[in-house]
Amino acid sequence: MAGFFNWASWVAVGDIANVGQLTGVNAIQLIAMVIKAANNARMHKKNCRQFAQHLKLISGLLEQLNLTDLKRRPECREPLELLEQALRKAVILVESCRDKSYLYLVAMGWVYVTKFRDYQDEIDRYLKLIPLISLVETSRVSTTFIFSTFLLSSSPTHPSSWTPNH
Repeated sequence: MAGFFNWASWVAVGDIANVGQLTGVNAIQLIAMVIKAANNARMHKKNCRQFAQHLKLISGLLEQLNLTDLKRRPECREPLELLEQALRKAVILVESCRDKSYLYLVAMGWVYVTKFRDYQDEIDRYLKLIPLISLVETSRVSTTFIFSTFLLSSSPTHPSSWTPNH
């Protein structure tokens, strides 16, 4: 994960003004950006750090998946892109907790609390699809293996297809 913190350093996180600026950044990199922003938060520190801790656990699991390959499959692409979209919003939310004044916190604090809850629910909703995505990928790989094994075993040059000459 440390490598992703280094990657995120080329982006001046404080300069991120909208979700579009984060296009092309993958889920693991977005989580690293949330964690970095949470460490710099001046407002809602507790919410930011809890949110970042939750995402850090998720990142460890996502690193075990080959997200780039999964995104190439049409049936997997949309849920993974929706997860990344939710993470982009999370980066903006946590980053916005860095520069707000105390007066702003008093006036708008409840909005932030609601957004933290809503974004975490949205991210968790897409994460619930990961086991299904993995099952689809495993099924695809198994079917490909079985099919290629069948083709190989039915090949005239394969020893199992040889019959004794009488």
